[in-house]
Amino acid sequence: MTHFAATVSGVRYGKLAVLGEVSVEASDGRMMVILGSNGAGKSTALRGLAGVLECDRRELVLDGKRIDRLPAWGLPRAGVSLVPDGARCFPNLTVLDNLRGAFVAGNAGRGRRYEALLDEVFQLFPVLKERSHQLAGTMSGGQRQMLAVGRALMTEPRVLLLDEPSAGLAPIIVEHLFDALLRIKNERGCAIVMAEQSVGHALRVADTCLVLEEGRTVLSGPIEAVAEDERLRSAYLGL
Repeated sequence: MTHFAATVSGVRYGKLAVLGEVSVEASDGRMMVILGSNGAGKSTALRGLAGVLECDRRELVLDGKRIDRLPAWGLPRAGVSLVPDGARCFPNLTVLDNLRGAFVAGNAGRGRRYEALLDEVFQLFPVLKERSHQLAGTMSGGQRQMLAVGRALMTEPRVLLLDEPSAGLAPIIVEHLFDALLRIKNERGCAIVMAEQSVGHALRVADTCLVLEEGRTVLSGPIEAVAEDERLRSAYLGL
């Protein structure tokens, strides 16, 4: 059974430290969501955990093994894949080449075959199959976000880190995307840690929650308990 636990503190942009200590934990088929208003530190925390930003302390433990000495680009081969914000992909490559490249770079020949993983991605996101030979840069933002998630899945992750996947997307696309994330959690059994702005969608898919306010943790626990806590309202509305 997969178990992922991570702590990061003193995440900085240059010399400016903008985040206190944040600890996350997830296991097979479970999702922890990091909530907070704009500027609370959600994305900063996730980027610090992934090793994209400098920090004072960073500890990543997967099934009892420390993996935090790996560079950010080495994490997928250890089983941890980040889906960054902004629907990032290689715009001048086709959808298929984006997915194939992720498989080659992150899978390292372990686990399932390329065709099986590709079929799974296409079942989750049929539009990617329909547009498999289209240049990724010519697709809509929502389709590129689906591709970004698909690329991460092609590395066969045991832990999936998602940085605000709903940001800037139309409501109907967000619904489709979160339906897919729920399937990934339940059917694939990934441990998922997600930074997210939308409380409503997070409540639908997450099991546990951590709330940030001005770079510090103000609330954490089961999603049902957090949803009823007045401190969640305060973190978003400042009331």
